[in-house]
Amino acid sequence: MRFSIQDAFNYHGYDAPGGVVLGFRLLQRAFSLLTPGKTCPDRRGLFLFTAFPGLGLRDTMELVTRLVTEDRFSLDTAFDDSRAQEGVAGRFYYRFTYDGRSVELAPLEGYPGGEFIRLGKASKMPGFDEEEAEAWRNAKYQLANTLLGAPAEAVIRVL
Repeated sequence: MRFSIQDAFNYHGYDAPGGVVLGFRLLQRAFSLLTPGKTCPDRRGLFLFTAFPGLGLRDTMELVTRLVTEDRFSLDTAFDDSRAQEGVAGRFYYRFTYDGRSVELAPLEGYPGGEFIRLGKASKMPGFDEEEAEAWRNAKYQLANTLLGAPAEAVIRVL
């Protein structure tokens, strides 16, 4: 099976473009580390524990691996690993397990940056105005474009 970024956008929509692309980059990095030399690992053999509740990422994981519907996706936003950057909610922490091996991953510091986090948190608060909403939309697309412009190993680090 092959999935493209466009497949993920068709599945999720465009509300969380940064999360959709982040999901792809994480899967690419996890697959390269957990199944070196294989072009297509058994997608149903992958498990994910994360502290990040982003819907774009979750939907990308679901599309490609069926992690959510097959109960191989575990989320704990209270999980606190200081090696992973704080997100709008939770932390950007991802532990993938495949065939008895695990790898802990996170985006490089600054992917996303502080302004993205600030705007995301502000979007959840009363009084978030249209100007801020436009800046938040732009920040989500800017993150997606930044992640698209780099290979997975350049933006996703091993913890």
